[in-house]
Amino acid sequence: MGPSGRVLYFDLDGTLIHSGFGDVKPRLANGAFERAVRSAGFDRLVCVANAVAIVRALEEMGRDPDGLGMIFQLTLGALADEAWFRSVTTLVTDPRHRARYLDFDADWWWVDDLAERYLALEGMSPVFEAHRGGRILAPDPDGDGQDVLDWLQRTAVP
Repeated sequence: MGPSGRVLYFDLDGTLIHSGFGDVKPRLANGAFERAVRSAGFDRLVCVANAVAIVRALEEMGRDPDGLGMIFQLTLGALADEAWFRSVTTLVTDPRHRARYLDFDADWWWVDDLAERYLALEGMSPVFEAHRGGRILAPDPDGDGQDVLDWLQRTAVP
């Protein structure tokens, strides 16, 4: 794989957070998502969540938002170590076109309940079909997060 190591693209709403309720999925709470990500051996995180659009809008207005800090707070405890998060995470430029940012030369993985929709938007539906349940997990948006933990465990570097 490419020089960029293991990269995890991740969403918030419906993935780490319940879409309807706005609370962290219970199995991912208290840093459980972060522990699973680190145990799986990911070197980099890329946030593809729609919340990134707010960060970008503030930047366009001439503000200097703490984008990583905002996203960290929005995980509602799924992540615990903010210094680590800041050291490994980047934000996509345009989350509405998040599938464009997948680095297929890297050891890429993607957890996003709407991955199928965003790949279809870019004419990349075959990528979803080829990698669903493997490199791509579309978790149950109403689930407790166990599907995310199980998937991360399966993706772990031996």
